[in-house]
Amino acid sequence: MAFQPPKGVRPPQLEGKRTGRPKGSKNWACAWRDAIWGNNNRFDDEACPPTPGAALWQDLAEHFPMELDEWLFEHGRQDFA
Repeated sequence: MAFQPPKGVRPPQLEGKRTGRPKGSKNWACAWRDAIWGNNNRFDDEACPPTPGAALWQDLAEHFPMELDEWLFEHGRQDFA
């Protein structure tokens, strides 16, 4: 069985090294989710946006549908239809 250090003590091979996500990095999943929702619901007047950001993306998608489709496709977030 491998060596198990006590709780709260870092294993010797990890001493002085960072593990996990780099400091200051961000997760943009919620912003992408809003953009995709806005694009998919751009012609649905009765759709209730889940967030204020989704409402902004929906408004943008209504006015610039082709540009937003191309932008999402370029970033690999949506299939081009």
